[in-house]
Amino acid sequence: MEEIERKHVEVNGLKLHVAEIGRGSSPAVVFLHGFPEIWYSWRHQMIAVAKAGFRVIAPDYRGYGLSDPPPEPEKATFMDLVADLLALLDALSLSKVFLIGKDFGALVVSIFTLLHQDRVLGFATLGVPFMPPRPPTYHQYLPEGFYMSRWKEPGRAEADFGRLDAKTIVKNVYIMFSKSEIPIAHEGQEIMDLVEPSTPLPSWFTEEDLATYGALYEKSGFRTALQVPYRSMDGAKLEINDPKVEVPALLIMGEKDYVFKFPGIEDYIRSGAVKSFVPNLEEIAFMPEGNHFVQEQSPDENFRTKKSLQEMEEIEHKYVQVNGLKLHVAEIGRWSSPAVVFLHGFPEIWYSWRHQMIAVAKAGFRAIAPDYRGYGLSDPPPEPEKTTFMDLVADLLALLDALTLSKVFLIGKDFGAAVVSIFTLLHQDRVLGFATLGVPFRPPGPPTHHQNLPEGFYISRWKEPGRAEADFGRLDAKTVVRNVYIMFSKSEIPIAREGQEIMDLVEPSTPLPSWFTEEDLATYGALYEKSGFQTALQVPYRSMDRAKLEIKDPKVEVPALLIMGEKDYVFKFPGVEDYIRSGAVKSFVPNLEIAFMPEGNHFVQEQSPDEKGIDKIEDYVRVNNQRCSFLSCRQYTCRKVPILCMSSSQQVNKLILNFLKNNSS
Repeated sequence: MEEIERKHVEVNGLKLHVAEIGRGSSPAVVFLHGFPEIWYSWRHQMIAVAKAGFRVIAPDYRGYGLSDPPPEPEKATFMDLVADLLALLDALSLSKVFLIGKDFGALVVSIFTLLHQDRVLGFATLGVPFMPPRPPTYHQYLPEGFYMSRWKEPGRAEADFGRLDAKTIVKNVYIMFSKSEIPIAHEGQEIMDLVEPSTPLPSWFTEEDLATYGALYEKSGFRTALQVPYRSMDGAKLEINDPKVEVPALLIMGEKDYVFKFPGIEDYIRSGAVKSFVPNLEEIAFMPEGNHFVQEQSPDENFRTKKSLQEMEEIEHKYVQVNGLKLHVAEIGRWSSPAVVFLHGFPEIWYSWRHQMIAVAKAGFRAIAPDYRGYGLSDPPPEPEKTTFMDLVADLLALLDALTLSKVFLIGKDFGAAVVSIFTLLHQDRVLGFATLGVPFRPPGPPTHHQNLPEGFYISRWKEPGRAEADFGRLDAKTVVRNVYIMFSKSEIPIAREGQEIMDLVEPSTPLPSWFTEEDLATYGALYEKSGFQTALQVPYRSMDRAKLEIKDPKVEVPALLIMGEKDYVFKFPGVEDYIRSGAVKSFVPNLEIAFMPEGNHFVQEQSPDEKGIDKIEDYVRVNNQRCSFLSCRQYTCRKVPILCMSSSQQVNKLILNFLKNNSS
């Protein structure tokens, strides 16, 4: 927030307060607020869009926030706001911009785009669809106590608001507008009386947020805010023969937005009638739990840093005694809930599942992620060089017994998928279902990849006793992890040339993947500094040849999910892509769904936690725990797939960013 700059810009004889972030030379995005909002309502999106490489501008309208009031507020109109926007673009030397409007800001966007389409690269509206400017008719179909009818009446809102301080008025409006019903007062009741003083704020709106709004409305008052939008709507009319706009557009609506209850609005949107005016409306995005303040309620996970840290702090850590060793276990969620056990790969630890653990716990499950023996904070085995996959399987069984878990969901990544496969074959009665990422289910047996790959194939090199130790030993643990993350994030198999070691494949100047932070690296580095790589080299790499079970029919009947990044280097292993895409894997796992992440690499759960991978895991356990029914799906929020009910969990920032990127040439 401190990076957002504030200034005043002279437009049409008034000084407008403008918040701005991002490089001046970047494509510009202008955010237009609604009521009772100010520029601050866009704080999450401003930071997100600026980080994505855009210049972001959010003004307070005339008479709102820190902007000058007009000389005669009672004469202000929508056309004044449109004229101010045009003057602001000229003052900032912006020839073309993206416009994002919320609530009545959507009407400002609509009018501006109709009049100045040559200045608009594209637009998005939230909570209110594009509409040709004309006087509204809602009040004709709603009771006299309809809040807009009351606020249009000169003096009535002033008397109602005058009983309270500005902070309480904002609080009441946020509470009312967060509900799914239109605010309508009874006869003899005023609009502010619809909110009991003891009603708490919405969970996503803090006391600090309220204080910010309250202080600014204490300064500006509500005189202009009542005039525009409420008392100037009847004048919001333009004589345009063909009120159609051709620029790309996006509409975001919360499914629980009270605006859907306005007569005709839901049909106008869902029927597609809105597209007769906006033919390039690329997407209408419905947020299942979204209300009228969806941009504040559901900002992208990437911009909830403080909340994410708090959620990480909710993950509990403990040690569980299994087979003579203390295993470190991370856990979150209610003990009485169905359990999901996450099994990591290499060079990972429990931490690689941090995003999914929080998501799954929020969905009502108990999430458990151990570090294997010899990994992370778990005890090393007495003789690491003798460790096998069967030891990890035995540890998992003992862990479930220690935690008194009779049946669980298993989620395994990388070689964790092999642990899942073996465990499920041996103990299918303990498994509700499983998912694997990056590696498909395979009957246990010695791998044959090395037979068809050069001598410098990384697994062949790491299988050779002492070679990886000498290679890794030239570097600190943090750099080893860094190099492996960089190598495994690519779409090609790491193969060294003759005379070259695997660590030499990564130049010291190569940056980390964009989704993997220095803080993440430090976390991994510190733990591998403690544990070393002795057990990690033994399992998986030096025990693969022993991962064999004599099972006549290695088939599992439990529900299963496979998530593969399309750019995962594992696809280049001989036979793997055909085994997956041909459906051959289903001869062993008949109840399998396969999901491909178009941009996903081998670390898809860390790379794309807020995309469909996390949804698929969450939906997978939900469906197979009989917590989701296709009967609850609605055509416009779900699409049926063989196993999953795919709910729309895309968040506001991602939708806006995708829209901007798709339309920035």
